[in-house]
Amino acid sequence: MRVQAVTNEAEFADALAIRFAVFVDEQAVDPESERDNLDDDPRTLHCVAYADDGTPLAVGRLLAPHTDTFHGAGTSHGLMDPALPHIGRVAAIKQARGTGAGRAVMEFLEEAALERHGASGEVRVELSAQDQAMDFYARLGYTAFGEGYLDEGITHHDAYKVVTDEDVPL
Repeated sequence: MRVQAVTNEAEFADALAIRFAVFVDEQAVDPESERDNLDDDPRTLHCVAYADDGTPLAVGRLLAPHTDTFHGAGTSHGLMDPALPHIGRVAAIKQARGTGAGRAVMEFLEEAALERHGASGEVRVELSAQDQAMDFYARLGYTAFGEGYLDEGITHHDAYKVVTDEDVPL
């Protein structure tokens, strides 16, 4: 398995296909809400985890600090700090769940957050997680904060992690 940054339309199509399969088809998120203007922001980093045979397995995106607002990114409740990088739209196809693909995407995005937005060897990364995925994020070192809220009819919590040089491979 390899995780790579999205650099062309075919890879972006792979990312959207996974997001729509998971969020729209499985979870009934409104398709109009799933694709947002932050997808096209040049500061947004998208990544895809691919199996050795080229099958797309999992996706995620990293929003840069000061991205206008996170409206549409699962943070309309206003607890997220827009001055911090935000990981979102993390999803894995059914066949890839439990294989490490999601963890690999998160590690890739955390490393990118540290490289792009870190200072003095660390960066606080925030995310908005569906409650059913909170155990996954907790295993990766994320701490929930604030009250739960509904986004697209799904209960979420915000969470954060301070990523340091020690958390990412050299």
